[in-house]
Amino acid sequence: MSELKFRFKYHVNSPKELEYNSKHVQDLLEKWGMKRHKNVRKEFKVQSDQNNWNDLNEKIHDIVYEKVPCNVTTLNFFDRLYDAGIVRRESGAIVKTSPIYLEENISTPIMITDELRKLLLIFDSPHYNIFSIEDRNEFIFRIFKSICLGGDVCQFEDLIIEYLNVLKKIYKDLISVQKNEETGDLIIKSFVYKIINLSNNSLFPPSTTTITNDNINCNNFCYMTIDPVNRWVNIWYHAAYEYLC
Repeated sequence: MSELKFRFKYHVNSPKELEYNSKHVQDLLEKWGMKRHKNVRKEFKVQSDQNNWNDLNEKIHDIVYEKVPCNVTTLNFFDRLYDAGIVRRESGAIVKTSPIYLEENISTPIMITDELRKLLLIFDSPHYNIFSIEDRNEFIFRIFKSICLGGDVCQFEDLIIEYLNVLKKIYKDLISVQKNEETGDLIIKSFVYKIINLSNNSLFPPSTTTITNDNINCNNFCYMTIDPVNRWVNIWYHAAYEYLC
């Protein structure tokens, strides 16, 4: 059997109106330190340092990547945040906690002031295991974790609803679904990949803060989603020069 190959054409504009580009989402991403740089509006560039964005080299020989599980089709996936008392069910407020400084494997301590970020970052948190390793590998959880932690300088939200609303919009923009005619269930048809490294390109800037903790490194990411039916590719890229939250 011959190898199946997909052929894609480049389009300046998306065939659908992306909610990611809405003023509400862009304002919140800017608040969370994740606003896209103006140089990325025309073509894909990568951040080389705090203020500069560069083109990729013309020839890319090898790509280090991993396939990302993408099976979740409902935000009910996050109901356990309420059940575990991380978020107050009545108000949607994220429960505050005494400040904790995360210092392991990083040169600049990060202060954690609520139960949500304890859940996301601290392995021995009492609630860490309400999401299994498989759950945390899901694409929707990765997006959620990234927007909750934010970018270089992030202003955190007090209510969970803002994170969930933006998560829903980004997730819907990045993946494509179809309905099972027999069961009526939604099926995700997109393939999701995390681009880890390129052989002759640097995807992310060398940070002035040495961070080797995998939990923090989720602030630097490059995800590619592929819709093989409509032959559409999305890339979601973010580079955090230094984590200062």
